Amino acid sequence: MEPQQATATPEPQSPPTATSDDKGSPDSSPEMDFDHDAADLTLPLAPCWAVNDSHSPPPSPSRLNQTLSVPTSPLGALSLNNTASSICSLQGSLNASLSPPPSPCGLPLTLENLPPELLLHILWYLEPKFIVFTLGRVSKFFHALVSEPITWKIRMGKRWPRGQQYPPMEVPDDFNWQQACMEREETDRLWSDPKENIHHFTLDGHFATVDAVHLIQNGTMCVSGSRDRTAKIWDLSKLTPGEPVPYDAVVKSLEQHRGWVWCLSSLDNILCTGSWDTAIKLWDLNANCQLIMSVKERSAILCTQILQDILVAGSYDKRISVYDIRADYQPITTLRQHQKPVLCVAADEDYIISCSEDKTVKVWDRRACQVYKSIQLEKFCMSMWYGRGMLLLGDRRGQVHMYSTGDGGFEEMETIEAHGNKVTGVHYTLGGLYTCSTDKTIKVHEPCSQPAAICTLAETKGEVADICVQAGVVASAHSDFSVGIWRPAM
Repeated sequence: MEPQQATATPEPQSPPTATSDDKGSPDSSPEMDFDHDAADLTLPLAPCWAVNDSHSPPPSPSRLNQTLSVPTSPLGALSLNNTASSICSLQGSLNASLSPPPSPCGLPLTLENLPPELLLHILWYLEPKFIVFTLGRVSKFFHALVSEPITWKIRMGKRWPRGQQYPPMEVPDDFNWQQACMEREETDRLWSDPKENIHHFTLDGHFATVDAVHLIQNGTMCVSGSRDRTAKIWDLSKLTPGEPVPYDAVVKSLEQHRGWVWCLSSLDNILCTGSWDTAIKLWDLNANCQLIMSVKERSAILCTQILQDILVAGSYDKRISVYDIRADYQPITTLRQHQKPVLCVAADEDYIISCSEDKTVKVWDRRACQVYKSIQLEKFCMSMWYGRGMLLLGDRRGQVHMYSTGDGGFEEMETIEAHGNKVTGVHYTLGGLYTCSTDKTIKVHEPCSQPAAICTLAETKGEVADICVQAGVVASAHSDFSVGIWRPAM
């Protein structure tokens, strides 16, 4: 029998009075402004079984799930056993946080009263940013839902069910799964169709090979170092899609070096340039790039890293020099263990890491100034990225070696076949793994174990010498004298 059309609307009821056991009280929930009018979200079409009709019993939960194609198969990712157990865990977390208010007549008319598996299925079709910044502000129930890490683990396991570990390294207990999911989905969306979602610009201002690029100020400025002995600072906010790069996009040209500008690094308002003229120069970005300090070494400077307390530089004469920033850049120590030029350096509060043409990677204990661990490679490393409990090494064969640095282990996790030639740049974010090569390509890979390539940018005319990623913007250095910029379309 067809259900009868409802002829009367139930009288609106006032919300239940909060009790001392209600964990949704302001004293126990994060402060947030909620849209109380939007909190009573009702389904666009009231389900037919909401009408009190004895001839039309409500469908069983299994029939409801079958009708809406709610998945019940294992997720196969993020160490989740299966959808059912994960949803039960989510339900328990929500019940422990707060209980959604009952709907009129005790009938499931609001989104808050839907079964968790059905609600997660609906959220699957919404963008993560909308879920967090809009739906999460509707009510305390939805705020609790979007704050649960298991919500985002389920979502990513369903989106990428191949079973790779994400992130590829161990993460702390307070790892932000919400931010990771938003960043990964946004990166995948942008680079799955770069012609539609990414604006590409070519910056021509150098008259020799560009060997280094570095993004600063949240991806709005780019610094390029070239064999024409200059470092140029570009204002990327002046770039307009479909129009020529304006002349005033170059806001500063640093011309004090007497050799190739080979490496760049920065910290806050301090820009550091290293050159084949054996000099390290530091510039104040807040003072019209005024020269702060020039440090003279004995050999060409091939790599630098600047931290809050030290400046580290690797040179052609096999040495790593460490300077004290707080003592007017006075030398602290010189590390000598490599047998050939030092090509890459990285550092944090515990370690200094150096890669050399002698096919070794050395991890130095900063306090003892001694080698803590030495890694032997078949081919020497040409690029390096260090952070988030992980060390990435790009070698001259086209491979990227991934090491876990948790608990000081520096153990190799896997080797990625990334390119057909030398990997000259590597950068990792929670959204993607970016690499570039002398094979004239830039690749964006999945940010997980056993990563597949999301896209390959092969429109460059020359070899790619370096890459930098910041705030979704990608900058690349090229042998055809140009700088490439890839920026998300607004």
